[in-house]
Amino acid sequence: MANTTELLSFVQEKVLEMEKEADQEGLSSDPQLCNDLELCDEAMALLDEVIMCTFQQSVYYLTKTLYSTLPALLDSNPFTAGADLPGPGAELGAMPPGLRPTLGVFQAALELTSQCELHPDLVSQTFGYLFFFSNASLLNSLMERGQGRPFYQWSRAVQIRTNLDLVLDWLQGAGLGDIATEFFRKLSIAVNLLCVPRTSLLRTTRRSEPRNPAPDSVSACPRPFSESRA
Repeated sequence: MANTTELLSFVQEKVLEMEKEADQEGLSSDPQLCNDLELCDEAMALLDEVIMCTFQQSVYYLTKTLYSTLPALLDSNPFTAGADLPGPGAELGAMPPGLRPTLGVFQAALELTSQCELHPDLVSQTFGYLFFFSNASLLNSLMERGQGRPFYQWSRAVQIRTNLDLVLDWLQGAGLGDIATEFFRKLSIAVNLLCVPRTSLLRTTRRSEPRNPAPDSVSACPRPFSESRA
């Protein structure tokens, strides 16, 4: 994919140069030049298809691996006995065991893009898709687990919030912080809501409810139906 991207960029630049020279020399309608440009267009379309196909296959296998590692972000407890939470820029081995598999996928993908000298735009697109998938998968799991059993507990929410913060801090140290923050925003908002104690939510609800309804609102309400007596 990296080689194809560079080749496509090279061909595009050459085509632009050919078209510019042809316009300057008044040869834009030359049959041979038109044939060459047509062949270049076909080649660029083929290269673009190779890039797209390779990108899709690469992302498919990465997300397939992430699908099996992501649930640990919801289930694992980062506050294990005697363990200190790692700070920003920590090595993968210093991260809580439940986060290492997922971060290992991100690290392997980042190292591979660096070794292959993949174009920065494709690197951003790759990790943008991986983070989009991770956010959607975790958010869906969070919603599904809350149905029919007491999964939404304050202590569990704090664990998830801590795991997410550790992941975002690690990605920030890897140079992917901005992309990760953007694509994990919905999950972050949902977890923040779960971290609010129930008593605080109840107090907020009670404060927002008016103690005495306004006269206008009372008069606007329809009267209850009653049958007329004969």
